[in-house]
Parts: sequence; structure tokens; C-alpha cells
Amino acid sequence: MSSPAPGGASLRPPLPAVLAALLAVLSALAPGLFFLVAFAFSEGRPSGQEWLVLLVPLALSLGLLVGAVLLVLGRSWLVVTVPAALLGLGIIGGTLFGGWAEGAAGFGLATGLLPALSAVLASLPRVRGWVAARRASG
Repeated sequence: MSSPAPGGASLRPPLPAVLAALLAVLSALAPGLFFLVAFAFSEGRPSGQEWLVLLVPLALSLGLLVGAVLLVLGRSWLVVTVPAALLGLGIIGGTLFGGWAEGAAGFGLATGLLPALSAVLASLPRVRGWVAARRASG
């Protein structure tokens, strides 16, 4: 059992928070890899709208990584939930309705379910309550 901090909040994150952080880190790999491949195809000199194609997955990856750290530290559950939900819904929606993964729909759905599950776990009342208690305790 985790020992309470001086302010009464548990020092150890609840299991759903740990799982959400782990899934967020794993989820950050997909847009991170996409960023690297897209940057390589631009030969390191993106122009115009290519920057948008590069910055969106980079921002999602960084948001997931920073959010995972903040969640485990008990500082914020929202920083991981927003990029995870955006990535999950974008991949699942693109796979189901946009035909992004023709022939590989199973892989597309699995890739989208990781961040979606991370967003759900991070936004559970138990996790939000733990974060609120951690923030209140100092």
C-alpha cells in the first residue's frame, strides 16, 4: 500500500494513471515515426504546408510524452488526455471513415485504440482525484 504524503495525498499514482502513462508513451511512437519519415522525405527542407504535416505529429508526440511525465508526477491528467484523445480519434476516424489503412484496418484500429485507451484511463475519476490531491498537497 502506498504511504500518504504529509498533505494526505498518496505518493504513488493509481494503476490506471500508470497504465495511461505507459500507453501514452507507446502511442507517441506512431506520430514520432511519422514525423521522422515525413521529414526524411522532405530532405530536411520542408516548405509551405509540409511544415503543418510535420508539426502536428511532432506536437502530438511531445504532448503525449510530456503528459505522461506530468501524469505520473501527479501534476496534470489533462495534458496527456487531450493529445491522446485527438490522436486516437484521428486514427480511428481516419481508418473507419477515410480509408487510411486499406488492407491494414486492423493495424490502424489497434494504433488508434492505444491513445484512446490512454485518454480514457487518464480521465477516470480516481486518476483526476489523485492528481487534484497531489496538486493540493504541494
